[in-house]
Amino acid sequence: MRLALVVLLCAATAAASPGKLVRVVSSDLDALPSRGPKDALVTIEVFFRLRIETRWPEFKAIEHLQAEHPSRIRILYRIEKGPNSSRLHYAALEAYAEGRFDDFLAELETQSAQNLTDAQLVQVAVAAGMNTEQLAEVLASPPAEFDRVLDENLRRYHQRFHGNQQGVLVNGAFVSRSDINKPGELERVYASAKEQALDLLDRGVDPSELAAAFESQAAPNPLFITVPNGSPDDTVGEVPAQPMLATPALDLAGMPSYGPSDASQTIVVLCVPSTPTNTCRLALRAAKLAQEVYADRVRVVWAPFFDVTRDDASELGLLADAALCAERVGASVADFTSPSSPGWDWLQAMTDARYHRRVSADRVLSDLAPLLHVDERSFAGCRAHQAGTAIRWVVAATRAGVHASPSTVVGGRIYPAITDTNLLQQLVAAELEPGDCDGCLRLDSIVPAWRGDDRAARP
Repeated sequence: MRLALVVLLCAATAAASPGKLVRVVSSDLDALPSRGPKDALVTIEVFFRLRIETRWPEFKAIEHLQAEHPSRIRILYRIEKGPNSSRLHYAALEAYAEGRFDDFLAELETQSAQNLTDAQLVQVAVAAGMNTEQLAEVLASPPAEFDRVLDENLRRYHQRFHGNQQGVLVNGAFVSRSDINKPGELERVYASAKEQALDLLDRGVDPSELAAAFESQAAPNPLFITVPNGSPDDTVGEVPAQPMLATPALDLAGMPSYGPSDASQTIVVLCVPSTPTNTCRLALRAAKLAQEVYADRVRVVWAPFFDVTRDDASELGLLADAALCAERVGASVADFTSPSSPGWDWLQAMTDARYHRRVSADRVLSDLAPLLHVDERSFAGCRAHQAGTAIRWVVAATRAGVHASPSTVVGGRIYPAITDTNLLQQLVAAELEPGDCDGCLRLDSIVPAWRGDDRAARP
């Protein structure tokens, strides 16, 4: 293995032009800018946008604390993209790859402009001792690894920060900015985290496993997250006061979906198949936004639900059966890169059309089928075969514990419609963690990173 690595390094060096910084993929280096040892008792994750949060007194206080305890505290700098067009975040990651991160941050403090241009970034790089040729290349075509780091930073922020909170993570646990500002609070938080780490070591946890242990401890419990009761559009029987597990689990085969079919977690939004109410729309939107945060680990499924005794139940059944047939037969849309299924595209088209409730199901179907280029013959055959399937599914869902439309199901638990994206992300994180980071850049992940081959030779 070592011989293969040496061959790769030599090949990369040989291919480089004289004087040009060569980048290789290394499996034993961190991808995140950091300060302090990897096996430190306390790890503080600082999420920040350069030129904004770096000027906060809390930022300097954390760095001062780390300087006082250099062997016990590690700072992970989770850089975020700024609100402007500057590519400062890429320059900062490049500075870290070259071993000039501290110098780069120091030089930034001397700049008066807020939105630095590429030319100004190169000037900062010169003062920081960076390779300007390599920086220019990075700014012109940012490495995919840099984008991956930035995306993972944003993902982790959404996982652990909810709403507009500002703060840091100390051994995986959130500490607010307002608490850090209290006299002596930062030192108290550090002392408490250190004692927790020492306790874990006393119980036999290996120092290299401390980060994983704290991740497990800091992972939120879905049972402790409160979802407010809303005003459902439709109810069937008595709605439970507390979220209940669907028993048996809902059969989601053949339902319209958004996201990968092999996702490890599923968000289900149940509501009427006609033009969605505002609550249903907001619940679907929140679910879609949560899915986008977790990319390939979460999918969203729509399923029909309504009172099968209501006057228009047969019409709703026809519309729901049609959505299931669109899923089976297929529908054509313009965006072929979308992670949505054909049935989801059908529902989206029906939602966009905003049909009035008095419009018949036949009229809706006759409008949408040609619009989505659904094969009429296959579609008609499917509808004949599927007749009554949706209503039977609704009856089964009622027996499993669903009693309101809309409802949101996360981790198999049935909640009132969740329209708050941050709250839904919190629930999803609680279900995924601590096993949600296959390939993610977390506390002590060992992942491929871009590095300069002359880093060790630099002062």
